[in-house]
Amino acid sequence: MIDVVIISLPRLDLTRPLSAPAMLKNMIQARGQTAKVFDYAMEVYKNSSRKDWDQYELYWQIDLKHQLADDVWQRLNRCFDDLVSGVLSEQPSMICLSVFSHNSIMATNLFLKKLRPQTKAKIVIGGAGINSNKYEDQYYGKVLLDMGLIDFYCAGEAETTFNLLLDGATEGAGINNYENLKQMTNIDEMPVPDYSDYNISEYHHLAHGPSLWINGSRGCVRNCDFCDVPSTWKKFIFRAGECLADEMLEHYEKSGVSNFQFTDNLMNGSISAFNNMADRIVKYIDEGRMPRPSIGGFFIIRPKNQVTPKHYKQWGRAGIHQLITGLETGSDSLRHRMGKRIGNTDILYHLEQCKENGIKNMFLFITGHPTETLHDHQQTLWLLKEMRRYLVSDSIAQILALTVSVPNNTPLWHWCKRNGIKFGKTVAEGDNRWWYNPALPDLTLRERVRRQLEVYETAMDMGYPVTSDVSSGLRYSLALLEEARDSAWEYY
Repeated sequence: MIDVVIISLPRLDLTRPLSAPAMLKNMIQARGQTAKVFDYAMEVYKNSSRKDWDQYELYWQIDLKHQLADDVWQRLNRCFDDLVSGVLSEQPSMICLSVFSHNSIMATNLFLKKLRPQTKAKIVIGGAGINSNKYEDQYYGKVLLDMGLIDFYCAGEAETTFNLLLDGATEGAGINNYENLKQMTNIDEMPVPDYSDYNISEYHHLAHGPSLWINGSRGCVRNCDFCDVPSTWKKFIFRAGECLADEMLEHYEKSGVSNFQFTDNLMNGSISAFNNMADRIVKYIDEGRMPRPSIGGFFIIRPKNQVTPKHYKQWGRAGIHQLITGLETGSDSLRHRMGKRIGNTDILYHLEQCKENGIKNMFLFITGHPTETLHDHQQTLWLLKEMRRYLVSDSIAQILALTVSVPNNTPLWHWCKRNGIKFGKTVAEGDNRWWYNPALPDLTLRERVRRQLEVYETAMDMGYPVTSDVSSGLRYSLALLEEARDSAWEYY
């Protein structure tokens, strides 16, 4: 018998185990209670054929409203019946579900409709997905509470609201409401995730082997117009760099894993903390306490007058291995309109330093921003040609190109509202790719996808490696186009 079970459901990145449930497990155990984590996103993957899994991946994406064939739907139902049985066999007094994003809603609905009639355990949900209004046009947590499928939803940070529930509270800030949420000011004392319930070897590891997530900050120091992070985290807060290095050492000593990926919106939001982390890791390497790790995560390129070659050299020594960076476009003017205050000269300086220090980059591009002209798009193709000389040194490991979306409560969303951008009425506002700018009549949905394809074609012709997500991303774009065409959307 387990006091609390913690469940994660699709749709998730399966390259490494999710850290939030593992952190909650440690938090619960510190209170003298028992806890167990179930990664049901991985279980669905393991128990599905490749063909079924590809269909499920479309089904989870709520914007697509993808319908499964009857036989595929039946197999998914049987799989979820088994998942529910696995939880109930533990006889928990509390069942917690992590709703990672709006793309977890379909799996959460299916799971809860099977679970609720079979248990009197308290059912609690949390995670970013409960803040979505893409289901029934209401906040998802409130929808489930009104349906009687859950007992509580926890908004805000688990370290505060979930702890209140564990104390026996039934009301308070963030418990069955979205009011008076306060952001933590000190995250150095966050529980270290306990990954003991995960079989780390099952995950789809990158070429450098098994890896774990590390959380070093919350929020962002930038305010990119397409990003909703500032509306969630009002203030950027970060852990001390030494604290991050110590956690990596602890994971290495417990599990032998020395590869880490940051969950952060950006891993170098605080340059001082990032440099202190690198210095501490180099110290541990020199002392023989851990091997040189492989560390990656989202990263912002800063103007070249803010970072020196000495910084890059120490990052390389500390195992900063692969950076994920949003270049977005090759147009300096468009990048500035997006809120990114760097130019192509800063990007090329960054690449030169990465080449000298063995640091790889995954670059992200966005095609079809509502203000993107054809000239802006052509500048992206030009930048790809400028950067290709760094392919030889493996400084560019991958590229990914996406069509732009207009999430709710972002600066871009507000700009669209002020400037008469037209939205498709059949799609809930949120992660919305159904929009049209009358001031740029050629920038239709079809043209935006064409530009996405041209970025990929140009890159592949030059020998750029593209991510494994390309096929699923292009399937998404195709499904979006087909839905727009079949519904006779006038701006298709």
